[in-house]
Amino acid sequence: IQTGRSDRANVGIRTAHVEENASVCREHLRLTLRVSGFADAYPGQFVHLRPEEVASDGHDNRADDGQAAVDLHVDQPTGPLLRRAFSIAGLKRVADDAFIDVMYRVVGTATRWMAALGRGDRISLLGPVGNRFPIDQAKPVAWLIAGGVGLPPMFWLAEALEQAGKRVVAMCGAQSADLLPLTIDLAPAPSVDAKEAHPAVIEFARSEAGVVISTDDGSLGFHGHVGSAMEAYHQANPIDPADLVVYTCGPEVMLECIGTYCVQRGITCYVCMERSMACGTGLCQSCVVPIRDDADPDGWSYRLCCTDGPVFDAAEVVWK
Repeated sequence: IQTGRSDRANVGIRTAHVEENASVCREHLRLTLRVSGFADAYPGQFVHLRPEEVASDGHDNRADDGQAAVDLHVDQPTGPLLRRAFSIAGLKRVADDAFIDVMYRVVGTATRWMAALGRGDRISLLGPVGNRFPIDQAKPVAWLIAGGVGLPPMFWLAEALEQAGKRVVAMCGAQSADLLPLTIDLAPAPSVDAKEAHPAVIEFARSEAGVVISTDDGSLGFHGHVGSAMEAYHQANPIDPADLVVYTCGPEVMLECIGTYCVQRGITCYVCMERSMACGTGLCQSCVVPIRDDADPDGWSYRLCCTDGPVFDAAEVVWK
């Protein structure tokens, strides 16, 4: 099974209307957008967001539905010049409308602009962009391993895996409990030794996934990195590699840790990479990822995160 390239024919720019912009923890928010005519999309894909363009005279330069764009008030944070990529955390459809969830952490210009958005505001959305997480029908168990803002695509993926009849375990890490963008049900409390997975997270309730929580400071669940939590869980719950597939998203150092661990043990692993993107459509060639390539004299070549990814087979990624 290969991840494949994205279908650029389905990518389009549309006006998205803000339905909700809610806080989920100390620095993370969930933005729900309503988009009409959004193409078919799948877990692993993302959307590219920016303010709608407004001329100096206040008139909209590019509204695709004939309505005026939202006025960016001077007292609001300045919006980003380039689009920003955000994984789709969930997607529901009602008639021709798609309701898309994205989750973000407020760290810079773009996310400060996003945090100021309110219901009814309008933004420009490019998507769906990228390829998807492949679902291997032959493997009955899936581990979803994510840290911080790498968690959102796992919510939607968990639902798709449950619908495909897989047994799902989610391993979720953060620096501290107040930076974990999850709704925790502490009955039972998350395992401190990471040997058991409990259905303790509302966001994974629909997929009936067992969850292992880890925090770097030990304020909730396992005390340590989510990669260490995965190793502890694996030791306590050995499994034939032929039955298991791992999906992971988060900081690249975490992806390398998880990917290397799995490859060394013959476990299929898909990593969802992150890169800064100027266009999101493959034109600017800025979001490169080094991938093994036997046909190249150097043994590797670049692929684009936006069109060849963001999902790659961990065995193909050149980490260093």
